[in-house]
Amino acid sequence: MYPQVYKYFVITKKLTIPGIGYFNIKALPAKLDFVERVLHAPTFTVEFVPQNVAADKKLYQYLSKELAIDEWQAVNQFQEFTENLIESVEKNGNIKLSGIGILRKNINNTLYLEPELATKPLHDDIHLASESNTNSTANLVQLYTTGNSLIYTEELESDQLEKIVKSEAQDYWWVWALVAALMGVGALLYYYI
Repeated sequence: MYPQVYKYFVITKKLTIPGIGYFNIKALPAKLDFVERVLHAPTFTVEFVPQNVAADKKLYQYLSKELAIDEWQAVNQFQEFTENLIESVEKNGNIKLSGIGILRKNINNTLYLEPELATKPLHDDIHLASESNTNSTANLVQLYTTGNSLIYTEELESDQLEKIVKSEAQDYWWVWALVAALMGVGALLYYYI
């Protein structure tokens, strides 16, 4: 049952588990370090609010479709899953939710989460070239023009340059001006004749 619940969590970025609490994926934006000339990649973390929350009917519908069972069976299986989670936390003091983090119980018998995603950026950091270095190894897209065409280049990790040449679109503004002028002349002729 956990793989389906985790898939739902990743898709919707939120998950409510009655008796445990509310999980939410929060995006942390990219950061630019001017001194080190590094663009740090955006990261994601999981927030957890321990409270008695109501069941999510969309989760039950999702589970019934994902497991190919009736919705009432999905409700029963999810309730058993929830009871097993609560029992494991009570018995062991913690439980590892793969991809989310470790759910622990503190001295006050309240739940808290040590998120797993907090330290995992989606991409590597980008090291920006200095002003004196013109041969940058940054994974940035450059845009420049050569004559009548626009060229996009991106330096790949395998040190191959991929070039996409995009020709400029033809400019036909004068066609629309001619059509508008002919319509104006036609309106004047219709009115006066």
